[in-house]
This record gives sequence, structure tokens and C-alpha cells, in this order.
Amino acid sequence: MSVRLTEPITFETIDGTTHAPLVETLVNGIPTRLILDTGASDHLLTVDLGEKAGVATEPGEPGTDSTGSAVPSWQAHEVTVRIGEVNFDFSDVVVIGTPPPFRSMGIGGTLSPQHLRPGSPVVLDLSAGRVVVLMTADDLDDWLADAYPGWHALRLPAVDGDGTVLVEAAIDSFAPVVTMLDTGAKATYAAPDAGPGLGEGGVARSTGRGVGGTEAFGVDVPGRVLHIGDAALPVDLLIAGHDLGVARCVVGMDLLRGTVLAVGGPPGSAIRWLLP
Repeated sequence: MSVRLTEPITFETIDGTTHAPLVETLVNGIPTRLILDTGASDHLLTVDLGEKAGVATEPGEPGTDSTGSAVPSWQAHEVTVRIGEVNFDFSDVVVIGTPPPFRSMGIGGTLSPQHLRPGSPVVLDLSAGRVVVLMTADDLDDWLADAYPGWHALRLPAVDGDGTVLVEAAIDSFAPVVTMLDTGAKATYAAPDAGPGLGEGGVARSTGRGVGGTEAFGVDVPGRVLHIGDAALPVDLLIAGHDLGVARCVVGMDLLRGTVLAVGGPPGSAIRWLLP
């Protein structure tokens, strides 16, 4: 099998730790850490980093953050991101205003792993703390079998949608819904229609802010079970109070950390998720 790249993943930031996996990069030669975010449909840079890296921009269409709020954005068409010894040349990158937490943490933006290099599978090894880019899809199953023999391997059909990593899953005995596997999300949450009646009468609490600064709220529903593939995963769920877009459920790092997630590859490729 042929491996194009293997680099460490870290959860350390300038001012502490974060739930999201980070990788050390050079963006047009400027060092920064970027989030490996499977919940991102595009590669994204902050204005602060774009200015330091001399990234030329033009006005773009407003995007949306994880709360569904509009976020002003610009487009950049020539950006080189170097990870380890490998350059990734991107012709379409979104630039947004710098969220205060990104500035204090020293984070320059996000990479969408499923769009890192067309045709090349990307393994987010959240157990051993590394990101691996393979040369071809034919290398993927061999790499996973060699690295994690005996692990529970889920092969999940990909769902077409918004460019994020989408599959199907079901909460408890409710019907399956489109579900995002999101390494940028701290916790697992769902829209009310993914589990009708769950969370009714509960007290909403703040669950944080999107990159646009809008605060999100949700109701805790502990002790649930998420059915995905042939796995049944206990989860303390949150019922979200904001629109989730295409996905009706979002699996966050409370379930993803310590596992292995393989994305990318040719269009229509199944998502591989390995559980210990």
C-alpha cells in the first residue's frame, strides 16, 4: 500500500486544549494550526491568517455556521497548504472574519478532510493521533486492517448532501435520519424531528457559539442509544434549538474521539468508521 502523508494530530492550542483535531501547517509559508473538520463543506481561513499569508480575495456569497447563522465571506483562489512534506494547492478557499476563540487559540481556519485531495482517502486516526493520506482508494482497506486488526469496522454508505460527511443513523427506536460525522463538533446533537418528543419540557441551556458569534441552545437528553450500521452506541444526546440544515443528527467528538474515521476517495465511496 502507498501512503502519501502521515502527520501528528494535536488537541493543544496556544491557550489550552480544544475538542477538535488540529494539524500543524504552513499556509502560503505562514505557520498555523488548522482544524481537521469533517463538518466543513469547504476549506476555510480566517481574515487574520489570510492577510499574513498574502491571500488575494474577492467578495463571496455569505456562508452559514454550525448554528445556521449567515457569515460574511470572501473567496480565495490560490492557496497552498503544506502539511509535513506535502503541498496541497487549493483553487477555492473560503475566508471569514476571525472568530475571537480562533485568535486566542492560534487557529487559522479549518480543512475539510474529505476534500483534501480528490481520489485520495484520508484517515483521521483519532486513536493514535495522526492524519494519514493514502495514494488510492485501493490502499484504504489494507491500511485499516493492518493498523487496527480486530476493531469493529463500519462501512457506511455515504449520503449526498452539502459536502460534509453524511451517513444514516437512528436514535433509539426512531426512524433513520441523515447524520453528519463531524470532527468539528464537541458533542452529539439532533434536530427535534430525529427523535419526536425527546427533550420536550426540558430546560434549554447554552451550547456555545458558531464561528459567526451566534449563541446556540439545546436540551439535554441523556442515556440514549445511537444505531449506526450494525453498532449501538450509548450517547448523552442534545436536542438542538436551531436549524441543522441537511443533517438531522450530528455525531460529535464525544463519540468520535478514540476511533478511526476514513473519508474522501472517489465519489460515492463508503465511509469507514472503526470502533475499538
